[in-house]
Amino acid sequence: MTVTNASLSSLPKDGLQQLIEQSLDWIACYGRNRCYLAVSPALTQALQCTAETLLGKTNLDLTDLTAEAQNQAWRKYCWQVDDAIASVLQRGQAQRRLHLLPTAAGIQLCEATYTPLTEPQGQICQILSISRVLSPQGDTQQAGGGSLPSAYSDPLVGVEMPDLEVASLADLPPSLQTEPQTGLTVEPRVEPRVEPRVEPRVEPGQSPSHLAAIPPRSHPASGSLPQGKTPTAIDLLGQTPELMQLVLDNIPQYIFWKDRNSVYLGCNRRWAKMAGIGHPSKAVGITDDDLPWTPEQKAWYLECDRRVMDTDTPMLRIKQSQRQADGRLSWRETSKLPLHDAEGNVIGLLGTIEDITERKIAEDLLKKSEKTFRKLAKQEELLNQISIQIRQSLRLETIQQTTVHEIRHLLDVDRVLMYRFDENWQGRVVVESVIAPWQSTLGEMGIDNCFPKQHADLYCQGRVKAIANVEAADLNDCHKDFLLRLNVSANLIVPILMQDALWGLLIVHQCASPREWKETEINLLQALAGQVGVAIQQAELYAQAKENATHAQEKAHQLEEAIQNLQQTQAQLIQTEKMSSLGEMVAGIAHEINNPVNFIHGNISHLKGHISDLTALLELYGQYYPNPAPEITDQIDDIELDYVLEDLEKIFQSFQVGSQRIQQIVLSLRNFSRLDTTEKKAVDIHEGIDSTLLILRHRLKVTSERPEIKVIKDYGPLPLMECYASQLNQVFMNLIGNAIDALDQQIAEGGRVNASEKPTITLLTEILDDQAVIRIRDNGPGIPEENRAKLFDSFFTTKPIGKGTGLGLSISYQIVTERHGGQLICTPGLKSGTEFQIIIPLTQAAAKGIARM
Repeated sequence: MTVTNASLSSLPKDGLQQLIEQSLDWIACYGRNRCYLAVSPALTQALQCTAETLLGKTNLDLTDLTAEAQNQAWRKYCWQVDDAIASVLQRGQAQRRLHLLPTAAGIQLCEATYTPLTEPQGQICQILSISRVLSPQGDTQQAGGGSLPSAYSDPLVGVEMPDLEVASLADLPPSLQTEPQTGLTVEPRVEPRVEPRVEPRVEPGQSPSHLAAIPPRSHPASGSLPQGKTPTAIDLLGQTPELMQLVLDNIPQYIFWKDRNSVYLGCNRRWAKMAGIGHPSKAVGITDDDLPWTPEQKAWYLECDRRVMDTDTPMLRIKQSQRQADGRLSWRETSKLPLHDAEGNVIGLLGTIEDITERKIAEDLLKKSEKTFRKLAKQEELLNQISIQIRQSLRLETIQQTTVHEIRHLLDVDRVLMYRFDENWQGRVVVESVIAPWQSTLGEMGIDNCFPKQHADLYCQGRVKAIANVEAADLNDCHKDFLLRLNVSANLIVPILMQDALWGLLIVHQCASPREWKETEINLLQALAGQVGVAIQQAELYAQAKENATHAQEKAHQLEEAIQNLQQTQAQLIQTEKMSSLGEMVAGIAHEINNPVNFIHGNISHLKGHISDLTALLELYGQYYPNPAPEITDQIDDIELDYVLEDLEKIFQSFQVGSQRIQQIVLSLRNFSRLDTTEKKAVDIHEGIDSTLLILRHRLKVTSERPEIKVIKDYGPLPLMECYASQLNQVFMNLIGNAIDALDQQIAEGGRVNASEKPTITLLTEILDDQAVIRIRDNGPGIPEENRAKLFDSFFTTKPIGKGTGLGLSISYQIVTERHGGQLICTPGLKSGTEFQIIIPLTQAAAKGIARM
């Protein structure tokens, strides 16, 4: 390729070094020995090291740079880079690799290109590497997120170019593609020409031939540095203008640089092609006025140049549309950075441009799709809103007004109305939503006398009428005059049906200008008209039902009472059936046990007598035959006859005690069931409590989760009381069972507050004012105040799902209050827990007296 010294030497300082130092990308240059020759500050910042640490070393020499925790990821990255360099040297072709790079921000996925740079003889002399971070979506981003060296602490980032021309993506041809990033070819190198050194500034009136030229510094080749000298990037590169131009041409961005007067001093091939000048050498000495930019673009570029150089502040990622030399419209992202001389004075600027056309197309398509989906979502939201209103409200006026108002906003039209027909197919506007300056159609203005009856049949069949331009539509003169009188330029009509009958029309008016109606708009209007038809039907049914309810209010009240009684009866029947089943089972078990127990107990006395007779006989034998045969003596010793005779008495005593105990248990079971008692009888309340404790004895025993529940009985003297024994036993069963459940639940939910206090149930009885008071108290967690008022409601329970039905206390309350004329009260315990008080009159007369009070 042809390279001129003027185009390269115009860069201040050492051109390639300045380019690398100012680059926002991660750039590295390697020699044939795979050692670092140059590295950009952005890359050293990402690698958390200095340039001196990397220069002159291979990646395999750097595997121990980072902390121990990062060594594995760092070594893997170094091996990958070294492998890529080796592959380029072996194949002589550019490589593209993906690396996991350990940076200060963590492990990041980056894409790196490795481009070989060749000598005139075709031998690879250096390898240029440019890396970029990949975003989670797979897009490439500027390495390091666009970070700059510390000299640029406050860059202007993300500047948007003013809207200088209509830069719609529709202007782009379908074949628009960005320039290729790989497959680079290097043209033969030409010998450099030495240009005279002049001041790097173009004064007004000077021609391009007077451009400044700064010859490259002379450096020894790599490996021949003076002893003790630390190699720099320029020392290692041994650069030439041709090499620098080659590097610039292989960088995937468009690059240019200008002097202090915004005169171009050079560019790479990509920028030259984009600007339409063909070769980078033609960029020297021209200005933006010589390029095919629009006047607005030229003014904007000059303004940016002045801001960068006058404020010494970079402008980064300036997004803009640009018309290229071939007429294609593309989108660019430009960064401009000030260039400095050795003393730090701003002498020009360096510009980089990246083609983001495809990204911009994707962003615009995404925005367009998002707008479409938002609109569809809004339509769906409106449908849901109307549906919810129909379910929650029967106010037809509210639903209608909400419908027309939301449709007008959603479709962005001038007027939306509902038109209702009367018996003669004349009608009126019942509700509307209209914006200024268009007039309202309510009242006489909205009456249409031109509606032909035959149109009603078509609307009943679901006809939709969409008129894009009323002036050009094929309408009868009467109807057209009616629409024009309302300033309607376009309208959309859908029927509102109620049970296949035409109730009216849902109409949309566009008054400002004609309008083509979209299919989605028609579908939305049809769906909403269907919802309104349902709302109208429901409102009319509600009005009719309300009228009928006025005449049937008394019957409804009676029905409500009957339902409540039925619910209570049903709940009581369920619990009664449950207890009845339990009573039958207990009675059956008691009966089956009682028969063999009576048989055993009755025969104990006879068996005892027989054994006594046999014992007397043995003693008699001993008197008359004091010297039995040896065999008999041995048998007596073997069976220990004296012990057997002595133990028989104890065995009979244990038989008698055990059988009596079983008889007592059977009696307790029969007392609990009381199946033979259908009327009030005088019974011992204590027997009922003890029978209940016997039934629940297995639940009081120690378990793996808790110790044994202690039962304290403090019975006072109670006379026999007139009551329904089996029903009262059912109350005891419910209350004591609930106490056990409360103690179990307290331990299951985190244990007792005082671990030394054992779970306890206390039973107390006493007489107060001709009434028996039975107190059942536990030391469990207690019942919250807000739940006490609902304890005796049917189906109310605080137990977990599946643990209770909510009927026990409700039925117990009915048994105590209604069947026995007593009271069932729940109060907090003295220290903790809960206490239930059962207060029952001692006699039937006392119960009637309490009932009269």
